Amino acid sequence: MAKGKRRDKGKEAYWQQKLDQHSQSGLSIRAFCGQHGLTETAFYFWRRELVRRQGERRSKPRRRRALFVPVRLATEARPTTSGEIAIALADGRRVHLTPPVDKQALADVLAVMEARPC
Repeated sequence: MAKGKRRDKGKEAYWQQKLDQHSQSGLSIRAFCGQHGLTETAFYFWRRELVRRQGERRSKPRRRRALFVPVRLATEARPTTSGEIAIALADGRRVHLTPPVDKQALADVLAVMEARPC
């Protein structure tokens, strides 16, 4: 942040609320922004900025904690290779993996894709 500029707590709260609403909506970012009159550019900026600002506020490293999400086994229209794993993210993006998979690397990739700090 530029020297001398003050953070607008109201704007931060507004965007945090929008990001929370999006994560619960099940919509793509494009669809969510269209429904709420937001620009995708602003959405991506604030998502990245709020993660950065939250990182500044932490004085000591946080312990990682497990994140549990609902899992539904389904057949896909696309045939998979033997042992392939497909993970569908909340916004509809998919990650396809072929074992063996490094758990920490996968956790880091998913955290970045979901814009959550590791």
